[in-house]
Amino acid sequence: MRLICPNCDAQYEVPEDVMPLDGRDVQCSNCGQTWFQEHPNAPDDAPTETLDLPKTPEPAQTREEPEETPELPTPPVRRALDPAVEDVLRAEAELEAQARKAEKSSLESQPDLGLDDAPQKRRTQDSSKAEQKTRPAPNPEKDEATFAKAASSAISSRRELLPDIEEINSTLRSNTDRSASTDPGQTAQIEVQEKRSARRGFVLAAALVAGLVLVYVYAPQIAQQMPQAEPALMGYVEMADGWRVWLDTQVTALLTWLDQVSGSGTP
Repeated sequence: MRLICPNCDAQYEVPEDVMPLDGRDVQCSNCGQTWFQEHPNAPDDAPTETLDLPKTPEPAQTREEPEETPELPTPPVRRALDPAVEDVLRAEAELEAQARKAEKSSLESQPDLGLDDAPQKRRTQDSSKAEQKTRPAPNPEKDEATFAKAASSAISSRRELLPDIEEINSTLRSNTDRSASTDPGQTAQIEVQEKRSARRGFVLAAALVAGLVLVYVYAPQIAQQMPQAEPALMGYVEMADGWRVWLDTQVTALLTWLDQVSGSGTP
């Protein structure tokens, strides 16, 4: 069933089983108005029969009686609401309050009015003009002398901060100027480092050649273990075969030339 507040027209949907058949007092959670709500299926009151009674003659008034003051109607006793109805009304009120709060927050705030800051700008300009008037006129000769003095002091301070180049040159000596007689230990250390570098280069080249030879010799076995590398291995083997043929041709040509030279030189 639907409850409608007679004061603010707020509407609430409540189940019919929470409302007794004889009705009850309900209160609006929005404005606090209380009214008596009847059940929609409440039985109609039976009409009361009026009996015609004989009229009795009124007694003669012997004296004037004071008029009785009518009694004020007693206010209706406020009934306590069912907890289920209170929960429903409270939930409806919270939903309505949240909706109103969302509407208020969605409203855009009024932007600041553009106030005229011309008086403040005018005061700033007046103060700058007053400072310019009170400032003394510049003296070119005095300014040049002050500038020259400041430049000379800055140059002297920079010279003091920088180290003396001649002193540094006198203390430094290049490694190329040092002879073996003056520093034999350093010369021996340099020779040892050069020998180690040459030995490392030779070992690295020999290891690289040995690795290439092993890959060439064991290419079929490697291809069986790693089928995905077979195309690359076959290409490497073909290239190595081409190098071998070229090297064989060059060596044969060199030996033939040497035989010809040695045969032409003999008597």
